[in-house]
Amino acid sequence: MPDEATKPERPPLVAAIVTCERGVLVGKRNDGTPPWTFIAGEVEPGESLADAAVREVKEETGLRVVAAEREIARRIHPKTGRTMIYLACSPTGKTDVIVGDPEELAEVKWVSLSEVDELLPGIFEPVREYLSEQIGNQV
Repeated sequence: MPDEATKPERPPLVAAIVTCERGVLVGKRNDGTPPWTFIAGEVEPGESLADAAVREVKEETGLRVVAAEREIARRIHPKTGRTMIYLACSPTGKTDVIVGDPEELAEVKWVSLSEVDELLPGIFEPVREYLSEQIGNQV
């Protein structure tokens, strides 16, 4: 553990929690770890959290979004040890999505809250609460 202080800190990961009338956007990972996830990626040097979320969603799904200025939550991920920052996002136009990064994702789709509970078991509670507020009444 002592040499941890001498290693460069890895940049945080931002997870875009994209919601609209169709539900919340999730992706199926090719590596299966985890099988389903929110669209996420590393924040590049000099990039804001919001810009990173917008870029990742565009690259991975083709969807144009705006990111909220305030985070939903953040944590040190219990499995990876990486800082995870969850940002609320909304589409700016059409809500059709594609797999923009076939090396990383096998599928992207909009899902309901009940599907989130099925596909992302053990979801971080502040994100689950946010989704309940945003899409909880949708079928």
